[in-house]
Amino acid sequence: MSAELRVELTCRGDTRRLGRFIARNLEAGDLLVLEGDLGAGKTFLVRAIARGLAVPSDVPITSPTFELIHELAGRLPIVHADLYRLDDPESLADLGLLERIGTDAVALVEWGERFGAVLGDRLLVRLEMGEGSRRACELLARGPRAQALLGRMRALGLGAGRIPRLAALR
Repeated sequence: MSAELRVELTCRGDTRRLGRFIARNLEAGDLLVLEGDLGAGKTFLVRAIARGLAVPSDVPITSPTFELIHELAGRLPIVHADLYRLDDPESLADLGLLERIGTDAVALVEWGERFGAVLGDRLLVRLEMGEGSRRACELLARGPRAQALLGRMRALGLGAGRIPRLAALR
């Protein structure tokens, strides 16, 4: 089984559905690292995942660019971090991020792949911009836990460039 998968996102609705689909498969302790150019949709996807994890619609979900970490309450606790402004891997410990990874929360980390050796087992979610509103998303497992997560999503039909249309994902 391949440890990677590519999904085409032709509109914002596809990105929302992907986020909710990912959320349906997450377990406490999972780590997703989101990468992509500015404007590629990282925070938009985080918002869709958070809504899929039952974060109420009146709770704003924005990029923690200046605060670095936001915590959200949903079906599972969510730690949303933005590491764009960080250079030193030791600062991850200072933030308290490392102590939350692999515990009761789901960690959604934007701009974190350069810290991959420190973050450990993770699902890399790489968003690519295309023409107009077209985008692509690559999911790459970086460790056994991430491979299991990717396997759960494949088992429910994610793959071959498509996102399953599950009634419960509305």
